[in-house]
Amino acid sequence: MKLEPRDAAWVYLEQANTPSLSIAMYVFDTSTDPRGVMTPDEVRAFVAERVQAVDVFTRRLRRVPLDLDHPSWVADHEFDIDNHLEVVDARGGGWGEFRRIASEFVGGGLDLQRPPWEMRVVTRLTDIDGVADAAAVLLKFHHSVGDGAVTLEMTRRLFSAQVDRQPATGPQTPVGPRSVMQALPTVSRQLRAFVQGLRDVSAAGKEVKAAVDSGEVWVPPRMRPATRFNGSVGPARTFDAASFLLDDVRAIRAAAGDVTINDVALTLVAGALRDYLREVGEEPEESLGAKVPMSIRSLGHLESANQLTVLQIDLHTDIADPLERLRAIHTSAAAERDRKQRAEVLRSETLVDVTPGFVVRAINWIASRLPSSSSSVPYFNVVTTNVARGGVDLWLRDAQAVSTYGAAALTARQGLTHAIHSLGNTLTISVLTTPNMMNDPERYVALIHAQFDSLAAAVGASTSTA
Repeated sequence: MKLEPRDAAWVYLEQANTPSLSIAMYVFDTSTDPRGVMTPDEVRAFVAERVQAVDVFTRRLRRVPLDLDHPSWVADHEFDIDNHLEVVDARGGGWGEFRRIASEFVGGGLDLQRPPWEMRVVTRLTDIDGVADAAAVLLKFHHSVGDGAVTLEMTRRLFSAQVDRQPATGPQTPVGPRSVMQALPTVSRQLRAFVQGLRDVSAAGKEVKAAVDSGEVWVPPRMRPATRFNGSVGPARTFDAASFLLDDVRAIRAAAGDVTINDVALTLVAGALRDYLREVGEEPEESLGAKVPMSIRSLGHLESANQLTVLQIDLHTDIADPLERLRAIHTSAAAERDRKQRAEVLRSETLVDVTPGFVVRAINWIASRLPSSSSSVPYFNVVTTNVARGGVDLWLRDAQAVSTYGAAALTARQGLTHAIHSLGNTLTISVLTTPNMMNDPERYVALIHAQFDSLAAAVGASTSTA
């Protein structure tokens, strides 16, 4: 099965210090398992049985020499679960130990010669999310496998109460060429499609410009002031997270009026970012922006496993009042969602669907070597993703999932990301950064909590922390 262009792009754009990863973490209450703590052999048997039922876990990428055509998914006939699974005994460690293990896990890339995923199961954790005895599952996919909706579905099948023995299959496209000689005849076809794609995108761009000039569409600022988080990203990672009761977040949303839960979460992030930069003496006068991926799966016009567009949302970090900031973020986010669902805007972003892999690699190589401004950054300063993971119906044997975290991968000049996830009645804001940019993430998390309290007070919401 040949990869769709949007999926293959994640392979071409990957760089050494910024692997293209999708990362999910789940905490399970092992006190609900009458058999007690799982041994490494029991974990291995549990996972090995279930990955065989979901074909994504046992297939690998086969690339075409020189990327003259897109890679294909092929069965890995040498699949070995021990290349993908590690069991770690936390020996009674708590949140600090979980943070250490997670920071190490999210920093490493994946071997694309093997099925592109890894799992780390951490046993004998103590006092995590109010659970005295817990285990955690950290799961890492390469982004070519799919976006958050796809990897969530695979995870749910992996940790369902019953083993699903019907293998999942993706879109059935032909397997690509295996050699340069097989790929060469496709090059001219790819280049013709690319040239036509340039024309189509140019025409769509003119339609977008006309809509902007008429005032029908609002476009976010193209440049933002650079912060400490917009420099070179190193190999090390630092993870931390803030947790809230989802009912409390809903109470703030209801009290604030016409806003969304994601608006509330973005407001907390914006306030914490503002306060942190002020504390280190680097608060910019202009507002900062966030990159927020949005699914376009409901539009139904793509076959790829990654069906996303990128919102450029103004965080209004120049606004001190939390309620005023929330309302401004809601207005900006709604306008940006409307813009990104317009037909002409979607057409203006389709060049990725017709760009040959060797062209993507060349453009990426050139772009990575061009000088960049130290005072500004294009479009956004930080990344914020969000995936609702539903009810607490995930199981590690007889241990039920109680909370979830995530990690949005760092990219070039984007050294601070936030992953907003919910499971059951828990909402978490996971923070990922690098030690050279933020060596005290616990302070940043404390500022997120402080913003929550300030926002709740500003809207008059009754919460469990009030």
